[in-house]
Amino acid sequence: MSRLTATGRAALAALFLLAGCAGTPETISCVPRIGIYGHPDGTLLAEVETTPGGTFALRYTHSVALTPVVSRYRLEEDRIVQTAEEFDQHGFGLPYGADRPGERFELRDGRFLLHMHRAVGPLYVRVGAAYENRLEAVGSLDLTQWGARRLELVPLPCG
Repeated sequence: MSRLTATGRAALAALFLLAGCAGTPETISCVPRIGIYGHPDGTLLAEVETTPGGTFALRYTHSVALTPVVSRYRLEEDRIVQTAEEFDQHGFGLPYGADRPGERFELRDGRFLLHMHRAVGPLYVRVGAAYENRLEAVGSLDLTQWGARRLELVPLPCG
């Protein structure tokens, strides 16, 4: 890259920005994104930017307890890793404690919080209006806008 003139470097940086990447050609770092696909048809429904650290959360109402749940994730290379689960009460499908090495369970402000590092992928989510499913990252996205269905969330490659 050192052979490029300042004008050439600026033009190349502009191309990278248009391609969804941030930085200069010397320090290219793409903005982490998630693809949301219909399943099983594979239709791309949306591309969502995560936070700069590659984090995002899924918020929903638990189908049995009817209480709020927040599942937190981070993109690591080409995979999705669940980092936490936060909820008000135990119920079907929710943890009762830390059962894997490296996990930590705590009670914070009246809510249960399980810290973890679980690689998942692809991440399938069943959504429905009654459960108020939302994906929160840079902004907040209503996942029920495509109707009651199954969605597949996958990390998208840069560029």
